[in-house]
Amino acid sequence: MAEPRIVLAATIDQRPTEDILRIAGDIYQEFSRPTAVRAWLRSKTAMCYYGMSQPARNVQMQGLQDAARTWRIPFYRVTLGNEAELVKMLDYDQVLFITTMEYVPGLVPVMDRCNGLVLLLGGYYDGTPNPAIVLPVTDQDARALDEHRERIAVILSECSPEGVDHYCRGYTDKHGLPVMSFTWGINLLRHYPAKVPKVADLVFLGTYFEKIARIDDHFGDVLKRFSHTVVGYGWGLSPFHIPDTMVDDFDAAAPALYSGHTISLNIHHKHEEEGYTCNERTFNAVACGGFMVSDYAPRIRDFFPEDEIVVADDPSDFLAKVEHFLENPDERLPYMEKARRRLVAEHTYHHRLCELLRFVIDGSSVYEHCHVTPAR
Repeated sequence: MAEPRIVLAATIDQRPTEDILRIAGDIYQEFSRPTAVRAWLRSKTAMCYYGMSQPARNVQMQGLQDAARTWRIPFYRVTLGNEAELVKMLDYDQVLFITTMEYVPGLVPVMDRCNGLVLLLGGYYDGTPNPAIVLPVTDQDARALDEHRERIAVILSECSPEGVDHYCRGYTDKHGLPVMSFTWGINLLRHYPAKVPKVADLVFLGTYFEKIARIDDHFGDVLKRFSHTVVGYGWGLSPFHIPDTMVDDFDAAAPALYSGHTISLNIHHKHEEEGYTCNERTFNAVACGGFMVSDYAPRIRDFFPEDEIVVADDPSDFLAKVEHFLENPDERLPYMEKARRRLVAEHTYHHRLCELLRFVIDGSSVYEHCHVTPAR
């Protein structure tokens, strides 16, 4: 297979506007109300993501990092192979590490010297909705959870509270660890509509090989009938004759890509369609000026009502909705405006960071979208 070419989408550098700073400041005021939080902010503390470099996770961690820095909280991102950077953590009195279970044992020497706590990115514990691609917690992981339980402050899951109850009760029942439904969000500093000319009818940013059957079913007719831009891996093996492409900086390219097309396509894994989660594209495509048509993922309705995000019931309905909104462009604007307002009001990474730190530091909550299932 040929090496993927890089898409040189327009890079737009937006400095924080007064509105962005006001929103970030308002959330900070809610975050910092408890005495325990104010004491934590006055101490020499930091946050650190340590783990693999993976596209969706990178966007999420960049969002949390940008949010933390607007609140003057140091936030480091250390990827595998760059462990020497972990020495910076020794300058702090406490560091909150965001990582996965396989990397916790290796962090112990560092945590011992910086009073480290783990905010653990947890997988499915009680079975899995798709054993082929989503592995459950192993026996080795379970033993490690017990061994390092005192260092783990919370488990972070993409699942809804119902999904946590179905797939993640092992964390609460067997290990006494709380689980937070920690969903995706938008980066106020990087995800915004861009004033760019329209390039084509449709855009999709994502891989082909992870969802082959669902992409073929939902995208087959629309990609054949309408002009499109597709960015991602695996498309060279698809029936659509699309070369593999990539962006070297998603956050820089996304505003121009999504704003530069009439409709942003979205597709989920089959197990996401069960209703327990939805993907990050649901949030960032809309934030970056896109009008989204998505396949059926009921979790979307936990965040957006029917007049903000368009969801298709099946492949034929997907095609019908794409056709309708291409032919009736004025009908898209109310959806886009309402969804964008909701994202800024409820679903920024400032909101997510507030919820995460408030729970870890104070055991409290401000907003409704990061429900915590308590330990038993």
